[in-house]
Parts: sequence; structure tokens; C-alpha cells
Amino acid sequence: MTKFNEQLVKIVEDYRSAGNPWPAGKEQIAEWAVAHERYQLTRGMAINQCAEKIGRAMGLEHVKDKKGRSVRKYYAARVRENGQLVMKWDDWNAEKPFMEMAAANRRNQILGQCWQLKNDLDSYSERLCPTQPIQMDFNFNVDLEELSQLDDAAAA
Repeated sequence: MTKFNEQLVKIVEDYRSAGNPWPAGKEQIAEWAVAHERYQLTRGMAINQCAEKIGRAMGLEHVKDKKGRSVRKYYAARVRENGQLVMKWDDWNAEKPFMEMAAANRRNQILGQCWQLKNDLDSYSERLCPTQPIQMDFNFNVDLEELSQLDDAAAA
């Protein structure tokens, strides 16, 4: 974990130690952190936060294609530039190699999230319900087919 993330987690722990309501929303914790001067932005942090919010906004922007499907307008891909991997953004008219890289990157993100969820559930089940562990199916083929059929029905 990065040093900055460790500092953020320390803020959460201090928030809890101070006897504040728990469970809590991230806004509650942030409000406490700012009020107690535990969080101040440097110029670099402001740029990073702005970039993160711009990236989030681009990732959420959708347009309708010719078939009326809602599709993302912007795509991110890790590309090699001057010998380093950097994240670049392009729109829905990106060149095919860029879109292939963006798709592979997103697939890997989804895989990583599934792997983390599996670890979380396995750990939870081993600790708290070993005789009836939480079961999770990570094969999405049926789900994708059902969503495709719903999309086709809505377009008809």
C-alpha cells in the first residue's frame, strides 16, 4: 500500500478511535478529517484528484450507437510511451489496436475484482460460516446472454 493510502487508512482508524458513528459514509469521515485538519491538499494532490475525477467522468460518459445501445464514449488503455506505461484516453472512434488494449485492460480489472471478491468471501466463510460457506458463480455467460436478450427485446 502506498504511503498516502496508509495515511488515509490512519484517518479512518483515528475517526473510529475518536468515537464517531460507525459504520460511516466516506463523506462523514472526510468531513471529520477536514474539520480536524487531518486532510489538506497540496497542488500535486489537487491535480491528482482532478485527474481522477476527469477520468471517472470520462468513464461514465455514454452515447447511443446506431442500434440504440448505450456505450461508453471514452476508453482508457495503458500504452507504452518513451519506455514507460502510461494511461491514455481515446473516444469511441479509437483505432482498433487502442480499443483492443482498452478492452484487455478492462477485462483484467474485472478479473482482479472477481479474484478479490473470491478471496473476501472465502475468508469470510472460513471465519464466520465454515459449514455453510457463501457460494459465488463467476461464470457470467448466462448473465451476458440474458442481458443481450433483454437488450434485443427492448430494441424490438
